[in-house]
Amino acid sequence: MLLLLNIAGGVALILFGVRYLRKGLDRLFGPRLGRMIERMANTRWRAFLSGLCVSVIAPSSTTVSILAVQAVQAGHLSTQRMLAVMLGANVGLTVMVLLIALRLEQLAPVLILVGVLLFQFTQRNLARGIGQIVLSLGFIFMAIEIIKTATSGFDPSGDLVELLRILQDHPLGLTLIAAALSMGLQSSTAAIGLVLGLGLGDAALEGAVGLRLALPVVIGANVGIALNTLAVGWRQVDSRRLAAGNLLAKLLIGGVVLAMMPLAVDLLERLPTGIDKQIALAHSAFNVILAAVFLPWVSPLDRLLQRIIPPPPAQAAFGPRYIRREPIDGFTLAIGQSMREILHVSEITRQMLRDCWQALITQDIDLARRVQERDDQVDLLDAEIKRFLVELAGSEGDQDTSGQIMRQLRYLDELEAVGDVIDKNLAELAIKRARSRVEFSPEGWEDLSDFYRKVYENMEIAETAFATRDPALARKLLRHKERLSEYERELRDRHFNRLKSGLPQTYESSAIHLDILTHLKRINSSVSHVAYAILQNGVATG
Repeated sequence: MLLLLNIAGGVALILFGVRYLRKGLDRLFGPRLGRMIERMANTRWRAFLSGLCVSVIAPSSTTVSILAVQAVQAGHLSTQRMLAVMLGANVGLTVMVLLIALRLEQLAPVLILVGVLLFQFTQRNLARGIGQIVLSLGFIFMAIEIIKTATSGFDPSGDLVELLRILQDHPLGLTLIAAALSMGLQSSTAAIGLVLGLGLGDAALEGAVGLRLALPVVIGANVGIALNTLAVGWRQVDSRRLAAGNLLAKLLIGGVVLAMMPLAVDLLERLPTGIDKQIALAHSAFNVILAAVFLPWVSPLDRLLQRIIPPPPAQAAFGPRYIRREPIDGFTLAIGQSMREILHVSEITRQMLRDCWQALITQDIDLARRVQERDDQVDLLDAEIKRFLVELAGSEGDQDTSGQIMRQLRYLDELEAVGDVIDKNLAELAIKRARSRVEFSPEGWEDLSDFYRKVYENMEIAETAFATRDPALARKLLRHKERLSEYERELRDRHFNRLKSGLPQTYESSAIHLDILTHLKRINSSVSHVAYAILQNGVATG
């Protein structure tokens, strides 16, 4: 019983190490890994290589799944490109298992020591992130040593050894068990690491842990993590297609390998190396074959997925599109979801301004009323996103993550203020103009239209700066803000000069004209505030 508890403790330590690794990657890279994929993946082969590189840098299947789902949900990459990224990531993720097979567990204490020193006794986020990753690797290697030590105490004629021998004769059932284990642990590394630890044990398990046992576990672990990706991406049709394509490819290759099990076992057993390295190489070979078979066919596979998973019917009820009500797991995904939802709010407020301006031009009272109704949508999303971010802040106590959350909350607050200005001020001015039949002078209308276009352009720049966290865009936004402030004063002076000249239209429209300038300037000031947060932090991190 004690030996089984030791093995369970080793598996738990692997699981904790993998989760801690994911947190370290969040701390070290934040959203930069996602942007790296987006920049590189402009062709099928570059998408494959970007997935390979990112998964080597971030050897966490859950992290890669989250990044993939996030990129597709945000519309940054097509499902077709992201399928190629996932095929590359599947290969890159095998590096962790290869490291475990190299029997580096004797280095675990050194890794833990270095990790603790960097994480506990440094202040810079970069050093702490590296420390957290090194510490997690130490935990994983220590877990393998714990499992290996525990298995050395098993009785060769005991029930567990006999059970393992029986399972070797039921590869399909073993595959399903491994898939369930991988899903439950949310880590293919943990499932395969368990088998590696058993395989590294002493002669007690000789003949019980071989490739006939390990190969179905490798297939099941890969299928299980694909099922996890499907669960993460289920909420949106594009990410659901991505996850379904990845799962379908693994099921097909896994089925072929199971059907040809004797041949696959024979080929691997001929390799002049131990069982541990044979298991690791089997894991790598599975994903290399997967990529070789499906990478040339990502386009037909994408078309097939579009037929199998059609777009959902339009939803009647309005609500958040990207943030989820489920428990939050993974800061990168959560902060990406909230960012995308805030961009959704930004899009609504831009549409409100555009339609409000159209109502002002056409003197359409009904259109102005519809614009005002959309402010309720902004208020609803504002409340939901703030609730989501407050919950996220409660689960993530780190200073850097708190800074990212605070920057999102500030921009969201400015967008909500913009919605209120459009609803309570500009839309009311459009209605007032329509009812009183006020006409602007040609010069006055040209001034207002030009100022509106510049403010609208600044809204677009602010939105892009928020999404990319680009300091150059932030500086451009602040330059525009200053110029528009000066331009607004110039436009007021022009208006007053026309008043002095006695133009009747200028006199009749004066109050509305000046109010429009005031409220457009307020909108410009609100959206420009995002630049300060970007520049204050030197580099975009949230």
